[in-house]
Amino acid sequence: MYEYISLSFFWLLLIGVAVTSAQELSDPEKNFEHLWQEFDKRYALFLAKRIDWDLLYIVYRKKVTPQTSEDELFEIMSNMLSHLNDLHVRLDSRNPTRSFRSGKSHEMLMGRFGSMENFISYFKQRPIDKKYITTELHERHEGIFAYTWLTDDIGYFHFNKFDDVDKSSAIIDEIIANFKNARGIIIDVRRNGGGDDRVGKAIADRFADERRLYMTIEEKSGPGHGDFAAPVMWYVEPDGPMQFTKPLVLLTDYTSGSAAENFALAMRVLPHATIVGDFTAGCFADADAKKLPNSWYYSLSINMFKDHNGICWEGIGVPPDLRITNTKEDLENNIDRILEFAIELINSFPGS
Repeated sequence: MYEYISLSFFWLLLIGVAVTSAQELSDPEKNFEHLWQEFDKRYALFLAKRIDWDLLYIVYRKKVTPQTSEDELFEIMSNMLSHLNDLHVRLDSRNPTRSFRSGKSHEMLMGRFGSMENFISYFKQRPIDKKYITTELHERHEGIFAYTWLTDDIGYFHFNKFDDVDKSSAIIDEIIANFKNARGIIIDVRRNGGGDDRVGKAIADRFADERRLYMTIEEKSGPGHGDFAAPVMWYVEPDGPMQFTKPLVLLTDYTSGSAAENFALAMRVLPHATIVGDFTAGCFADADAKKLPNSWYYSLSINMFKDHNGICWEGIGVPPDLRITNTKEDLENNIDRILEFAIELINSFPGS
């Protein structure tokens, strides 16, 4: 038994040999080591995603030499970070401009839209087509919120980010007052890139029937992959002048990211809410951006979010209760099968 040495320990020995003094490293090696070590100490999701970061070091470190060009170094780093499958993990350089973002959702977006410019243009548009609207589309908070009636008794609102708790609280109270006699409400967080989680809680509180745990957040507290502070509990609970507790349908897809996903965690614990659409983007954590010695920027996830059952959905996304997707042809023809099904669903509820 004295001859047994764990592979993980052996890898760490190799890393210790490779990382001697900074003076002995070339610039490409120094920047690679800095990136790997910063993620090793600060990235919060290795254990949740079952990623062997030491093994990735062995695979990619040997590719970096004093002769490695900047283009090659950027590609090597990007390939290593791609294993994290995390939209909050980025690598960016200037002069020339290079940009990498990890995550399956990013790959899907590039596959569908071809370029980030095309996706940004798509993202800025409301997901609802005017043919589904029966009354004026009321926009609030500099266009963040928009609400309308889809039928005589089904309300709808979309918001594209989570910004400013006080303003958002006032607007959601206005929306609920407008829809107080509705049979049901459809809430749309497609094409929502996230923002402040406190806004998501404030909105969800207007639909709460009672106090319910919906997520926990664990902050990274040390250099070890399992070093976390005690979890902070987040509850959805009745708040505001009025609650809407009749049928709710939340629309999600892979363009629902970050705080939009944490909002979905809140809505899915409500007994009168149903999530319809596709899996969310799968990037819940808060991100922090730093700079490498060569002035390239990188970002990484610094905490871990779990749902009320203790499940971390990072890299996967919040699963819908009923999965329905729109095809590329649907989008080109302004057909929204997700929305159409949501309307049918509310109409099918007993008593609706």
